[in-house]
Amino acid sequence: MDDLEFRRTLYSDPNCQDKKLKEAMLADPKKQEFCKELKLLDKKMQQAFEVDVPADLVHKLLLKQTMESHAQSKKRNVFQFAMVASVAFVMGISFTLWQSSTLINLSENAIAHVRAEGDHALGANENVSLEQVNAKLASFGGQLTDNVDRIYYANFCDFDEVRSLHMVMQIGDEKVTVFVVPNESNFDSQSVSKDKHYSGEAMDFSKASVIVVGDNGANVSKAKQSLSKKFKFSA
Repeated sequence: MDDLEFRRTLYSDPNCQDKKLKEAMLADPKKQEFCKELKLLDKKMQQAFEVDVPADLVHKLLLKQTMESHAQSKKRNVFQFAMVASVAFVMGISFTLWQSSTLINLSENAIAHVRAEGDHALGANENVSLEQVNAKLASFGGQLTDNVDRIYYANFCDFDEVRSLHMVMQIGDEKVTVFVVPNESNFDSQSVSKDKHYSGEAMDFSKASVIVVGDNGANVSKAKQSLSKKFKFSA
């Protein structure tokens, strides 16, 4: 075995027991020394890799993995909660906007009703008594607790497909049309409206809404304030 082959064999396996390798070492002390050095180096390398594993290493690794998993789960839950909250908020706003857009404007409808009837009610002069009005108001659970200056007209009508009471009254200096409409969930019972000829304002009571309409020269707000003290509805 030549010197190159000898070295290659020992590099690949310092503990090689090949017969030719042994014969080469017996014949050359330098080869014996070289083999001894390689074996010593190989032993040191093995010792370097033989590190004692702590007894609780497995538990520590499992604990670390669990904590990391919990942290990731917590972040994911926070994100998901934020997303759900955002969606709920958007849906709530959307529903509110949709609900607002679908509410029926009572004062606007009252003005349209007055325009459509023309002089049929506004031109009437039936001199209706307080007792007659209260007899009609009873079906709405209401009454006028104090007389008004004059009641020209008081009859039931169809107000947006809801049976209501249509009256024409003299309130101080103002002649106004007054509607009593049973409360419905889709009614805007506190609306205010105005067009070229009329203005209307609604007010909410326990069982019904009262809408006051007058021409643009009338003080509708003053008439509404006066009537708010005269109407009474049962709870």
